[in-house]
This record gives sequence, C-alpha cells and structure tokens, in this order.
Amino acid sequence: MISRAPMTEAGTPGRWLIEQAVQRLVADGSSRDEQRRPHGAWVLLWGPIESDEDLEGARVAVPLLAAWFLTDSGFVRQDVWRYLRHRALRRSSVYSPLATEVGVLEVALYRGGAAAYAAGHLGPQAAYGMRLERGPDGELLEQRVWVS
Repeated sequence: MISRAPMTEAGTPGRWLIEQAVQRLVADGSSRDEQRRPHGAWVLLWGPIESDEDLEGARVAVPLLAAWFLTDSGFVRQDVWRYLRHRALRRSSVYSPLATEVGVLEVALYRGGAAAYAAGHLGPQAAYGMRLERGPDGELLEQRVWVS
C-alpha cells in the first residue's frame, strides 16, 4: 500500500498528527501477510471529537469530513456518502459487520487539536484504536486506547 497520506491540505489544523496517524495505520495494514491484508481500505477523516467513543456505534455524533479509498494503487477521493452507504450495509441484518474484506482506517483530531485519534479495523480480530501526540522533542507519542 502507498505510505503517503492524502489529508495534507494546507491550513488543516493538526495536519502533522493526521498525516502521522494515517501513515501509521497504512503501514500496519501493509505489513500484514497477504492472506490477512484487507482488499483495500476506507480512509476516513472525522470532525473533532471529545473521546474515541464519539466514533462508536451505529450513529456517529461528529461529521465525516472526507473519505478516500485506498488500494495498492493509492488513495482515491470518494464522496462521503459512498462510505456511509458502505457502513449502513455492513451494519444491516443482511451483512455481518465482520464479513467484509475491506478495512476501515479512521482519523480524528481531539478537540483542541493537540492530539489525534486513529483506529484501524482490519478484520474481525484485528482492530485497535490509539491516541497520538507530538512529544516535546517532536517525536510521535502513541498510546493504545483499545484492542480487539
């Protein structure tokens, strides 16, 4: 998979954190063996959150700002409604949320922009969420929030 994050528009608050979060999630998905690697992944940029719980459940309380679909060829910008339709189908009674070969990588800044939340859903037993911050020396600090 491509390691360059698409979310680098000039003037985006927390741009560095968002780029680092996407690069970290993509690298993790790319490092999985081919049989366990998703066949593409949605890459989502959500509006600011208070906590990671703001992105859980069937109804998300924050707006979806942008969506891309990632394949081995790179990032392709998508209309956010395409992802929301995909999400609704995954949660319907016809399709199991775990019966998908497509990953979901989510990124959101915490309110204030000093930290970012990143979550990777790469299969039924390969999901995790983390909080990323820029340390005093400019290094990326990572704290796992949850693992499934």
